[in-house]
Amino acid sequence: MDKMLSELFEIAQELLDGSQDTGRLERLTPGELVQRVPLGLGPKGVPMDQVLDRMRQVVRYTPKTSSPRFFNQLFAGCQQAAAAAEMLTGLLNVSMYTYKVAGPMILIENEVLGRMCRVASFPDGFGIAVPGGSMANLVAMVLGRNKALPNMRAEGSDGRRMTFYVSKEGHYSIVKNAGILGTGRDNVRPIDSDDRGRMCVRALQAAISKDIEEGAVPCAVVATMGTTVLGEFDPLREVAEVTRRHNIWLHADGAYGGTMLLHPEGRKKFDGLELADSLTWDAHKAMGIPLMCSMLLTRDPHVIRECMGETADYLFQGDEDLLNPGTRSLQCGRRNDTFKLWAAWLNLGDEGWAERIGKQLHLAAYAADRIRSEPRMSLCQDPVSTNICFRVDGLAADEACTALQEAGEALIGHGTVREEVVFRLVTVNPELLETQLDTLFEAILRLL
Repeated sequence: MDKMLSELFEIAQELLDGSQDTGRLERLTPGELVQRVPLGLGPKGVPMDQVLDRMRQVVRYTPKTSSPRFFNQLFAGCQQAAAAAEMLTGLLNVSMYTYKVAGPMILIENEVLGRMCRVASFPDGFGIAVPGGSMANLVAMVLGRNKALPNMRAEGSDGRRMTFYVSKEGHYSIVKNAGILGTGRDNVRPIDSDDRGRMCVRALQAAISKDIEEGAVPCAVVATMGTTVLGEFDPLREVAEVTRRHNIWLHADGAYGGTMLLHPEGRKKFDGLELADSLTWDAHKAMGIPLMCSMLLTRDPHVIRECMGETADYLFQGDEDLLNPGTRSLQCGRRNDTFKLWAAWLNLGDEGWAERIGKQLHLAAYAADRIRSEPRMSLCQDPVSTNICFRVDGLAADEACTALQEAGEALIGHGTVREEVVFRLVTVNPELLETQLDTLFEAILRLL
């Protein structure tokens, strides 16, 4: 055991040291990888020292999201207190359905959920931890559907068409979830966005009115708070005026942008959030918490229990309902994903989060200024968060991203903005240096 822990410590130390590595990324094709690292499983086991050696090799060739050359997704960096708690979570291996089994971890989860609700302007609200933002959105859609059709949960569909609404810039999980719920993918209304990528409220009102006239039941409107490509925020207060007029559930998908609530300037983008019914907030994105760590928060503290609650005598054998989250969570057996967020929040406090987000926003502003200063590059629009979308004259963004990866220069993504494929740079790693952003831009321009 001591040797195993020593080996694991060395691997962990290499990963932490690698966050400061400025060397090129090492990438193998799938064919090269299986030739270099034996990944196959067989009838006979191998000694533990060989298992650890293969683990080390696998880690070596896995993309490092804390690398200063990683700009590809909406998550990056490593909050060290959270990483430490994540390691202990696996060793404890408790399931989060009852206080009887998880003890103080239930109290920690309740503290985290309560704190996030207060930050989100849901002072009396509550929520659940879920395995990702897509699942948080799924739960929100269930809540909206069940509120629109109170008999739905017990009796099933009465045959009426159920509709949902999200901007064309919203997350694909809304359409996917409609297919899972059985309400139909075709009954998700893609609402036009304005010239900055925000939901058009007039188009929303028109779509809802048309559906009501045709006998459909509008179940929920999803306002996207931090779109995947541009990082834009739907006009939540204006959207809320529409949903309140028609008594429709309003869900704010802040999977990406929710963290902005912890920054004095960032939270202004959430004007009207107190009027929403629910909020998705992924801590594993801009907060730097190890995957997975997502929350679904609700203004009404009882609505999740009303719409999803179940009980079982063989499992819930004591303690009040608040201490038995398994009665209302999406899962029964559930990994402890809030301990790491609690550790990070304990380490940083609200002030530390604000400082961390401020660094991310500073990096985004620096990148935007750098692009403006280069005649061969241009912004698609001024960034409002940590997403910077830009084009390079004479360079196809998708091909350039592949070339940068193959050369070991950087992992950076591309997206489509107003039917044009462009670079999408994300500055969610606050440990990045301005000089490292300069290195990225120099590598891109060398491709010309």
